[in-house]
Amino acid sequence: MTFKKILVPYDGSVSSLRAFNKAVELARQHDSHIRVVSCLDISNLGGWYIDKRINKDIMRKAKKITEELFSKLESIAKKNSVPIEFKIIESGNTVKSIISFAESKKIDLLIMGSSGRGNFDKILLGSVSNGVMQKAKCPVLIIK
Repeated sequence: MTFKKILVPYDGSVSSLRAFNKAVELARQHDSHIRVVSCLDISNLGGWYIDKRINKDIMRKAKKITEELFSKLESIAKKNSVPIEFKIIESGNTVKSIISFAESKKIDLLIMGSSGRGNFDKILLGSVSNGVMQKAKCPVLIIK
């Protein structure tokens, strides 16, 4: 099985960086192309009572931070001669957005990190990684 199109959902966490590094390693072995996607959750921007201009400002700042993170990933990919593309998605449902993106790009392999936020969560797979693993039509590699 060859993996020509690899997708890495990236959220800036340590585990998503590990997943990206594994993707670079596999991309070199399989002469693959990496796509990195970050989903910015629009449902957590505030309630109906908050001025929509504030939400736009928050999203603009979040995109800028994400683009800065992407530039670091791009330098890693270039050092390894791996072609890479980036996409930022404004999403109300991260799992659905990742699955939809993977299907639209005909992704061969999805590599993502698993991260827990609390002590109990460390025992379980993260909700996004678990949801993607359950719904993806392509192989999914979860990196601890």
